[in-house]
Amino acid sequence: MSDSTVTIVFAGRRLACRPGLSVAAALWEHGVKVLSHSHKFGRPRGLACVRGQCMSCLLRIDGVPNVRACHTTVREGLVVERQDTGAIYAPLLHMTLDAGGHLLPVGFYFKWFTRPAPLRRAFLGALRPMTGVGKLPDGPAAARAAVPPARDLGRLATVVIGAGAAGLDAALAAPGDVLLCDDLPAPGGPRRAALARVAESGDDILAALPRLARLHDRLDAAARAVAAEDRIELRAGTRVVGAYQPDMLLLKDSDGLLLLRAGRIVWAGGAWDRCGGFENDDLPGLIGPRALYRLAAVQGLRLAGTRAAVCGHGPDLWLSAALLHAAGARPTLFLDADAEADGEALATAQRLGWPLHTNLAPERASARDGALAQLACAGAGGRVRVPAELAVICTRAKPAHDVPYQLGADLALDPDRGGFVPRDPDPSGSPLAVVGEAAGLAPEDLCGEVVS
Repeated sequence: MSDSTVTIVFAGRRLACRPGLSVAAALWEHGVKVLSHSHKFGRPRGLACVRGQCMSCLLRIDGVPNVRACHTTVREGLVVERQDTGAIYAPLLHMTLDAGGHLLPVGFYFKWFTRPAPLRRAFLGALRPMTGVGKLPDGPAAARAAVPPARDLGRLATVVIGAGAAGLDAALAAPGDVLLCDDLPAPGGPRRAALARVAESGDDILAALPRLARLHDRLDAAARAVAAEDRIELRAGTRVVGAYQPDMLLLKDSDGLLLLRAGRIVWAGGAWDRCGGFENDDLPGLIGPRALYRLAAVQGLRLAGTRAAVCGHGPDLWLSAALLHAAGARPTLFLDADAEADGEALATAQRLGWPLHTNLAPERASARDGALAQLACAGAGGRVRVPAELAVICTRAKPAHDVPYQLGADLALDPDRGGFVPRDPDPSGSPLAVVGEAAGLAPEDLCGEVVS
């Protein structure tokens, strides 16, 4: 075995993996894209958000259930298992529900078999494996319960969560000392990592796509400005796992939990990819641009020779196509009706040999072995089918609203800005501010000048 690989065990198979990859990315490189199944209907699930927001990549790792494979790095001897039986029970469950589901009362699974206790235990023991949540952890209960206490950072003046374009600007603009946190290993967000990967690849792609070149320069300038400020402490690899009204945050880094209070909290958590709206839009292999950036640019997933479709509009469509090209994939572009006419971008696609179709949007995805194999797009431009193992859907994303909501912010439904947008009911009395894509801004709004 090469010194440059580590060996993990997945479903009894020994797999040689590149160090530094997440478990999910390592399995993808070995052709394993179906990681779990939906609890109710047994639909295949795989990599989706790649930021720890969903449950699609939950696996049993080293005897611990419900571990996010997108956040767990491979190491020598790691034992990885699927923890659900969806692929086995789904067909039988569907037939049973179709034939007799109307005879079962709502909530029967927790109303029935409550007494006697042995019958309840037997019923729940039979039901639990079908839910896909896994068995209890291996090992003694005392060892499983041992959790180190959170380190208390005290009260800080300003905490900025998220080091993308908006978060960097907010940290530079804030007075006094600032704690800047981000779950990625370097500031600038996943787009900066993607832009850097494209810039290193040659082909002068950034020079041919001025909007991306401006964003690249803007993020680099902001990251350098933050690094030059002694009053700004950057904590990379740190994410929020809990927020408590009005001013308390629970963070997690590689060493464990951290607890703090803040006089001012700036939420710059960005947005969540939105990939739905067509048939079979939940197949493994269908992801958004932010997930692609984390996989291909941050984690270094190898995509050489992968047939990929990139659908939608806006700068993320072009950055996704450029990143796929840089990673050795073969992108086919589908511009929807909202895509702007950009002569330079279209000329770049032609020069680099990217097949391009206009006025088309995804209509139906087809699977092979549970994962994406073909994508059909339709619209005013006709109907086109292409083979694709990966499809990146670049539409308006959903503002990340979970932490602001926990801190007491109202949520206002605004479809034009992607969904629920956090809104503070009392800006004068709240320590919370929401900025950037989390506040409903579009990616196009992030290409402006950096705050000085």
